[in-house]
Order: sequence, then C-alpha cells, then structure tokens
Amino acid sequence: NYHLMLTNLLDFSRRQSIFVDKKAIEKSSIAIYSSEWAAQSAILDYQIPRQKIFVIPFGANLDEIPSRTIALSRTKNAVCNLLFLGVSWENKGGAIALETLTHLIESGIPTQLTVCGCTPPEGVQHPNMKVIPFLNKNDAAQKKELDHLFLQSNFLILPTRFDCTPIVFCEAGAYGLPCIAPVTGGIASVITEGVNGMLVSYDARGSVYAEKIKEVFVNEEKYNALVVSSRNNYEARLNWDSWAEVVNGLIKEKLKK
Repeated sequence: NYHLMLTNLLDFSRRQSIFVDKKAIEKSSIAIYSSEWAAQSAILDYQIPRQKIFVIPFGANLDEIPSRTIALSRTKNAVCNLLFLGVSWENKGGAIALETLTHLIESGIPTQLTVCGCTPPEGVQHPNMKVIPFLNKNDAAQKKELDHLFLQSNFLILPTRFDCTPIVFCEAGAYGLPCIAPVTGGIASVITEGVNGMLVSYDARGSVYAEKIKEVFVNEEKYNALVVSSRNNYEARLNWDSWAEVVNGLIKEKLKK
C-alpha cells in the first residue's frame, strides 16, 4: 500500500508475496539493502535479525563518468536551471516541479525548467518549461544531450510521490549536480541534507521547494560548496566500485566463518 502497483492487493496475493519475501531473506546469509527504509522493513515486518542486514547505497548507471574537473566546472548561471528527470509526470511529482518554477519566477529568480523523460498532461505548459519526451543513452548524440543537461542544470528536482532509492540521484552526483526531493521511501539514504542536495517534507508543495532552492542559489559560495560536496559524496559512496568493495568484504568475512 505504498506504491500504486502494490496497493489494494488480493489478500492471497499479499500473503503469498510476504511469505516468499520472508523465506528468501531467512535463507540468505547476508541481506543487502540500498536504503535504511528497506532494511527497517525487513527487521520490523519480517522479524529478520539486524546482524544479517546491511545497507549499501547503489551507484550511478553511467558508462562514462565525467571527470572531476568537468563536474566541478559547473558555475551558477544568471538563470536558475532546474532539471526534472522521470518517466512519469504524475508519479515523479511533475506538478510540484512546475509549481516550483512559477514560485521562483514570482520571487524574482529567472528560472528555466527542463522536463526530460516524459510528457506533461495536455494543457500543462509554461513559457519557461522545455519538454524533451525521451533521450536514449545508447545513442551517442542523445547521450551527449543528456550530459549537457546534467552539466548545465543547477538543480535536479524530483518531487517523487513514491520511490525506493532513485539511481538518478547517484548519477547527478557524478556531475556535481545538487538534488532536491521529498523524504519518502529510501530517498533519505541517498540524499544527505546539505551534502548532495536538500530534503523537504513529503507534503511540501512548490513554494517550499522554491524557498530551499532560492536560499542556496542566491549564495554563490554556498552553491559552489554544494556542488563540490555533491561530487565528493558520489566519489565516496554513490558509485558501484564502492558498493562492490563493501559487498566483497562482507562475502569474504562470511566465508571465513
């Protein structure tokens, strides 16, 4: 009853899903989760011992990682460029992203919103909103355009309504792009307030997002520091090499016993 796809299930389907899940975890030697939210579910919902559960964040799904020099060459533009990446306008909170755009403009901050990966509902438009329905990372030209979006944007905004641990936050970190998202699901295990972005309450609307963004954007020193710490956070933990190193260590330790 968190995600729409798993809401109002038949009682049999619910019981069967829980049974299979619990059996799989009970039979495992190590249970690895990408967020504390998921780990807590295993402990509280399935009564799995804490000592067999580990939280290791995922990494960025990028074939080529931008160099640190390129990622940190980002500068604060005169226009605040917001990037909204998601395959579903409704599920990823597109309406709140649009509200954020209008509130920033009304507060005196010139702002542009780029929507990539989906198309807003008919009639939903704004002169400062650009829509790119889809970009294929396997196509060289489109991959280059996506790279450009990551590098030219000032914030990744994703007011998602339900999520586990969106890998797009890890990818944003590789580009030194700060994120802003709500506290829901496992997001707080990926975004750390003031380190690689900002967190708002789940019920927050565009005015709250706009205030958080404005506070950082108008302070060039604060914004540049957030860019650097976003990249640092990616290098320290939100990459697959770090994930593999920790998992490898856990497996080796387990095999010793």
